[in-house]
Amino acid sequence: MTEPSTQNFGGAERSHATDTVRPQSNSTMAGTVSADVRGRGQELNALQVWIEISVFDHWGPKPHGIPRVTQNIFIESLRRPHLRYFYYHPIRERFVVVEDPAYFLALARGERVFNPLELPDGSMFADALSDGARGLFSAVGWDHPGYFEQLCALRRRCPGLMVQFVVYDLIAIKYPHFFTREFGGRVQDFLRLLPLVCDRFMCISHSTASDVRALLKEDADTRVISIGGDVDNVDARGTDTRPTAAYPFVLCVGTLEVRKNHLLLYYVWRKLAQHLGLSCPKLVLVGRPGWLSGDVVYLLLNDPLTAHLVEIRHDVSNHELVTLFKDCLFTVFPSFYEGWGLPAWESLFYGKVCATSNTASLPEINPFPQLMFDPYDHNQAFDVIRMLIEEPDTLARYETQIPLTFRSRTWRACFDELYQQMVA
Repeated sequence: MTEPSTQNFGGAERSHATDTVRPQSNSTMAGTVSADVRGRGQELNALQVWIEISVFDHWGPKPHGIPRVTQNIFIESLRRPHLRYFYYHPIRERFVVVEDPAYFLALARGERVFNPLELPDGSMFADALSDGARGLFSAVGWDHPGYFEQLCALRRRCPGLMVQFVVYDLIAIKYPHFFTREFGGRVQDFLRLLPLVCDRFMCISHSTASDVRALLKEDADTRVISIGGDVDNVDARGTDTRPTAAYPFVLCVGTLEVRKNHLLLYYVWRKLAQHLGLSCPKLVLVGRPGWLSGDVVYLLLNDPLTAHLVEIRHDVSNHELVTLFKDCLFTVFPSFYEGWGLPAWESLFYGKVCATSNTASLPEINPFPQLMFDPYDHNQAFDVIRMLIEEPDTLARYETQIPLTFRSRTWRACFDELYQQMVA
């Protein structure tokens, strides 16, 4: 068993398991911070801090991926009454002020179904801005043809606005073959233009921050935020009541797309079926259909060796997902490349071991190097996964190490950190 390593970064200690910076104990530092907070009190109260509400067309009790991030940022931001909101109106093609966020809160709770014709209108965002205002932008702007043009116009009219953009990943630039050419091209174009209007890049991992500096702007101001791992943190209606699996199973959460590397799991479970026979656990895949995944889904569900061992669930609610995490043997996340790897993070948050690939941000999440594998090597992955299945005592020992090596992070703590970065 490997204890989490720590590294010293300029007077702060960073935990390997979470990559979270923890200031060292220092009474002088504490006194300085307290004085600084008192001195900045009036300044912060006067500072306009704006949060973009984005990707809300996929909000509700079953969000995934980027919508899960933007929904949780919005939910947790509501605790700070002085914050103000705006969003990009896709029909009017402009940024507008949100006077009352109740409509968007209802979307998050599942009390309303998204309809673009019901979106609340508002005054022009540019008219409400004061000099020096901070704006957090988080939209997938490539999905809206006029978004970047309007952002440029906003910068010209309001040069004092600090534009801070949440960057999830640069996969479309690094690995364009994981997307269709049309979609990938739109994402690439948007990301490459972003440095023209962005003052600060809010990145969801150190891996993404490194990619921003390598591929977008060498001297970019990048900040890293640690996102939350608690899934069922929204009081949502329409809770899914489907029972969890009544058999031993391994869980894999993620959109069914080529980048998530379900093909590796097909090879692994095919070999497991041959080696373990009736003792082979099932593989439960949770995720919506995505890019270029039809062939592997067909193989998983039609190969006589795997068909009876694989179950695919779509549109799983937050409540059901938590139950699946708690009831599975362990989870697996073989993705080729991630901006973060939220399902792996959530698995550990709920105390379940996750066998992951060893690329991009996943080493920032997985505290156990022995449980990582090359995503292009299905034999290596097979060895790791078979060991966890055949050696329950070893699996149990890894589970007992999770509280010692993994520092759980809630969405509330995530937003508190994000807010401090915004006003810094």
